Amino acid sequence: MNSFRVSALTALAVLVALAGCGDPPPEQAAPTSAASKPAKAPKTAELSSQMVAAVSAGKNASALGVHFALGSSPTVAKPLPVEIAIVPHQPFATVSAHFETNEGIEMSMGEDFGPVNDVDAEQALSHQLMLVPAKEGMFMLTVSVDTVGEEGNVVRIFSIPVIVGPAETAVAPPPK
Repeated sequence: MNSFRVSALTALAVLVALAGCGDPPPEQAAPTSAASKPAKAPKTAELSSQMVAAVSAGKNASALGVHFALGSSPTVAKPLPVEIAIVPHQPFATVSAHFETNEGIEMSMGEDFGPVNDVDAEQALSHQLMLVPAKEGMFMLTVSVDTVGEEGNVVRIFSIPVIVGPAETAVAPPPK
């Protein structure tokens, strides 16, 4: 059982590390001459230090990012709060999202988000989910984010890995 946890944690670490792969590096500002004004740094959304990026199904992260933080360690039969932040990197007319789980995890709250209209760039949109793991294993929470903007209507897909450990057992008091 202990090797399962090590394997599961290793898989989660790899998935989180891969979340940033494939995204282009941030653009550097072109050098400015002494006569021109310095360019302002782009405004970026401020997120909790607990949040990590969801894994994008494509190179979607330049237009929009999804970040998450688990409220506790995923355990069988224990409700698991999940904090979500959808961060648009450009303005959108509307943003909405739909969350889906696969067999092994039930969603008791937060299946849909929005629509939110007139969304500014780098303004994090917060959402709360409540998951209830039904069994041990590694599961994916799929996030479909629907945006309407300059590109028209675009659906972007993100994945959030959830590695569920065994149910907690009550510890018997030591004998007297």
